[in-house]
Amino acid sequence: MDSYEKIENTIDSYLESSHDRPFMEILDHLLSEELKHKIPRKTENMLKWSGFPFHKTIDDFDFSFQPSIDRSVIDELMTMRYIHNNENVLFLGPPGVGKTHLSIAMGMGQSCQIYLHITYQQ
Repeated sequence: MDSYEKIENTIDSYLESSHDRPFMEILDHLLSEELKHKIPRKTENMLKWSGFPFHKTIDDFDFSFQPSIDRSVIDELMTMRYIHNNENVLFLGPPGVGKTHLSIAMGMGQSCQIYLHITYQQ
């Protein structure tokens, strides 16, 4: 059963059991159900189209391995305030210090939640 059949079945079963409910309540419930299915699918597609070579989160990053990285600075970057301020972020350092991991974590973090289109390029 594909997602459209699931949604159709949900709509049908809800409409059958909601004859005495106000129209706005029915509409609100159906739209909420649609969002439950739409948001995860949109996030999944955004991650697929982003071109990330792998999926990493900020929770996966070992700050104790790289003590020179200030956790408070990364937490501030994860708010994505720099985007709204039209600023750039550039990670510099030798190989193996976590630049790619942090970049991907930022892209997969808040940016997918606020639906920014991201493209990963090396």
